Amino acid sequence: MAERSLAVNSHIQRWIPAAVVPAVIVVAAVAAPAVANADPALPEKSPAQVLELIAQSHGVPFSGTIEQSSALGLPDASAFGSAPGGDSASSALELLTGSHTANVFVGGTSTQRVQVLDRFAERDAIRNGDSVWLYDSDKKEAVHSTRAAGDTAPDSPAITPAEAAEKLLGAVAPSTAVEVVDTARVAGRPAYELRLTPNDADTLVGSVVLTVDSETGLPLGASITAAGASDPAFSVHFSKISFAAPDAALFDFTPPSDVTVKEHTVARPAPDAAADPGTAPKPTIVGDGWDAVAVFPAGTVGVGSLPKQLTTAVDGGRAVSTSLVSVLVTDDGRVLVGAVSTERLVAVAAQ
Repeated sequence: MAERSLAVNSHIQRWIPAAVVPAVIVVAAVAAPAVANADPALPEKSPAQVLELIAQSHGVPFSGTIEQSSALGLPDASAFGSAPGGDSASSALELLTGSHTANVFVGGTSTQRVQVLDRFAERDAIRNGDSVWLYDSDKKEAVHSTRAAGDTAPDSPAITPAEAAEKLLGAVAPSTAVEVVDTARVAGRPAYELRLTPNDADTLVGSVVLTVDSETGLPLGASITAAGASDPAFSVHFSKISFAAPDAALFDFTPPSDVTVKEHTVARPAPDAAADPGTAPKPTIVGDGWDAVAVFPAGTVGVGSLPKQLTTAVDGGRAVSTSLVSVLVTDDGRVLVGAVSTERLVAVAAQ
């Protein structure tokens, strides 16, 4: 397929995660390369047409198995063991090293289940309407969250797939080149390959490739290659998939009798409501593009159990650096994260 490209605005990283949610619903949890079959012959499409396909996939029911692999230059975090009660940072680190497998079931926009398979245990995230369960069979713990009675979400504005694609490409700028580069076959499905290449010398990301199902528009895989590298540093793909609606019983969960359950009620504020003083503050974003850095205030991100074997002393704190992302924990407790070098994080922290 002939390559066709266009530039996309510097905010592209804000919509990439939303576009690939079906395929990367377990991106922090669980890549097998595309099945080694001959590339399928498909009608040529422009980047805008492939983005329109992705927009059409919203709400498509499916179930399948996702395989993820990481080659970020970090050792397998399981080698260091788990900290007591492990925090979010250590859990994310463990899931971003080595390889992982997950079963994914999506019944629609309000029913999803992700089952991450460990050696002798499993972790589940189940959403069924206003009810969300997080379950860890190894720790024998479960967290159940529900929305407050009468809490309703505002309706989303209506938008067609074509309008969604147009909005994504509407503010054109030279930060990213988008190309439909090839076709592929993933989990037996013919797909288009959409490549995004940052035009930013300060980012560690060399390119992102989304593999998009040619019929449903569902992203079947995503891979990220570091700048200057030839092989992906992070990849997640379906190894098998079915577009039959999953059994509704999969979204009902009753914890085993020996599991400790914590209950939470979550009330969403009205769109014009003032922020709840008890709500954790959002990070400050420094920069606007692929080299943007998220700065979290002290105490808002758990980093206490990060293995010290993975961190390096730098000016003002300790850092973890990989081929795709760097993390800096400052001496005053702030956490800085970005797809940039440690040096940039140190410079931002000093501002």
